[in-house]
Amino acid sequence: MNSMLKRLVDQGFMTELQGNYIEEAISNRESLIVSGHRGWGTRPLIATLMAVAKSNAKSVQIKGFDDFKNKNTDYFLIPGINNIDFEKLITEAMAIPNVSMISIKDPEHPYSIFKILRQVFKQNKDTSKVYHILECAKIDDVPILSKITRVTLDEKGKLNKKNLEG
Repeated sequence: MNSMLKRLVDQGFMTELQGNYIEEAISNRESLIVSGHRGWGTRPLIATLMAVAKSNAKSVQIKGFDDFKNKNTDYFLIPGINNIDFEKLITEAMAIPNVSMISIKDPEHPYSIFKILRQVFKQNKDTSKVYHILECAKIDDVPILSKITRVTLDEKGKLNKKNLEG
């Protein structure tokens, strides 16, 4: 397992199963969206995911819409950016074929992942992308990765969701 992911496992933030699952998702060039509040481990998790992606794939850090011009990449890395239409930024990233993303969904950057996925499907009918929603929580005042949901779209645009069990 990647040493950065292993550190989060060793700290008890995630299980070994979750760490291996995330590493495989990044190896497969699949999108990851970290969800949760500040203080629930979202920032360290997204920083780790971006570092792992940078070490394994071509990636571009997105700071604004002009950064999408570089489509010769595997990943768009989209941290929580203020003073920008974040929902529109995420929508544009999802609509670009053959490029995955790593981003965040938190109270400061609220948007509906599923609404955007349906909207993008109506535009481009792309069913090739896989999204993983990593939900962080605080249990007994300890931040953890509480749930991972794999989301795909079928040929009719229906969302298929599957939670990682174990």
